[in-house]
Amino acid sequence: MDRQENHKNDTRGRKKKKNRNLPWGIAFVIEIIIVLIIIVVYINNYINTRYGEVDYNELNGTIVNEDLDDATVLHMTGYTTIALFGIDTRNTSMEDSRSDCIIICSINNDTQEVKLVSVYRDTFLELANNSQSYEKATHAYAYGGPQGAVNMLNKNLDLNITEYVSVNFTALTEAIDALGGLDIEVKSSELDKLNECITEQMYYDPSHTADYVYDTGILHLNGVQATAYARIRSTDQGDITRTWRQRHVISKMVEAAKTGGLSKVMDCIDVVVDDISTSLSKKEIVDMATECFNYQMSTTTGFPFTWNTTTLSQSGSIVAPCDLATNVTMLHRFLYDDYDYVPSSTVQRISDNVVSYTGFYNNMDLNTFEVEDDVESIAH
Repeated sequence: MDRQENHKNDTRGRKKKKNRNLPWGIAFVIEIIIVLIIIVVYINNYINTRYGEVDYNELNGTIVNEDLDDATVLHMTGYTTIALFGIDTRNTSMEDSRSDCIIICSINNDTQEVKLVSVYRDTFLELANNSQSYEKATHAYAYGGPQGAVNMLNKNLDLNITEYVSVNFTALTEAIDALGGLDIEVKSSELDKLNECITEQMYYDPSHTADYVYDTGILHLNGVQATAYARIRSTDQGDITRTWRQRHVISKMVEAAKTGGLSKVMDCIDVVVDDISTSLSKKEIVDMATECFNYQMSTTTGFPFTWNTTTLSQSGSIVAPCDLATNVTMLHRFLYDDYDYVPSSTVQRISDNVVSYTGFYNNMDLNTFEVEDDVESIAH
C-alpha cells in the first residue's frame, strides 16, 4: 500500500510540474509571435518611408501569348516569376539603356526554392513591338524599356511575367558594400580584366573607389571590386561565363543578407532605393522582405541551354538557340517542373524563323539533357 501511495504522489507531482510549466510555454510562443509581428510592422513602416524614392513603374499592356496552353498558365501560377535587369548605364537614369544583364527569377510559392536563369544578352530573338524584328535580347530594353523587355521574354519563352526589377551599376556596388563585401574566388585568368573593369567603374563613378586586385584564390571584395568581377566579359566563353559570374555574385549577396539578418537587409534597401526601377508594389516588397530568410537558392544556369554563335549582317555577333522551341521546353521543365509543356505556335514560329536566319538546328535530346550549375561546365 505504501508503495502504491508513493507512486500516486509521484504521478501527481509530475502532473503539477507539467501544469506549472504550461503557462511559460504559452508565453514563450506568444513572445515569438509578437516579435514576428513587430518585425513585419517595422519592415512595413520602413518601406513605406523609403518607397517614395523608388522609381515605381507599373507595367501596362503586358503581353502573354494568346496561344499559350491553359494548363501551362495554370502550372506557372504556383510560382512568382520576376524579370531582373542590370542596366548598362553609369548614372541614375534608366531610360534608353540596354539590359546588360537579363535574369529570370522563379520562386516556388510552396517550397520557397529560388531558381535563376540568365538570358544571354546576344540571344537572337523576336522583339515584341510593331516591328517584330529579330534582334539581340539586350536591345529590347533600349527600344521599349522594361515593358518591352518583359514582353520580349514572355513572347519568345512562353512566360507570363508581370513584374520586374531594374538596377544600375551603382546600386549593385552600394548594396555589396552595405553587406560588408563578398568572399569570391578570383582566378589568374581574370585578374587583368578585373582590374580593367575596376578602372572603368571608378572613372564613371568616382564616389566609389577600390584597390586593384593582384592576388588569386578566395578574396574579400568590396562593392566596386565585386561589381567589376560581375562585368568581366572577355575571358573563357565571353558573355556565357560573365552571366555565371553575375549569378554567382547574386547568390553570394543572398547568403550575406541571410547571415547578416534583418539589419543588413534594411541597409541594402536604404542605399539602393534611388537606383531601382520596379513594378513591385509596397505590399509585394514587404511580403518578399519578410520571406527572404526562408528563400533557398537552387541551381542557376544560362539560356539558351544549347547554342551556337554566328555573325549576321543586320545584327553582328549573335547567340543562336539550337533550337528555340526545344530550349524553351527545357526551360519550363527547369523553372516550373512542368514536363507536360508544349511550345505555343508563336514560339514554334519564332523558332523556325531563327533557324532560317542562322542555319542552326536543334541539337538537344530532351530525354537525356540535364541542366547543371554552370560552375563546373562553364566557369572552370
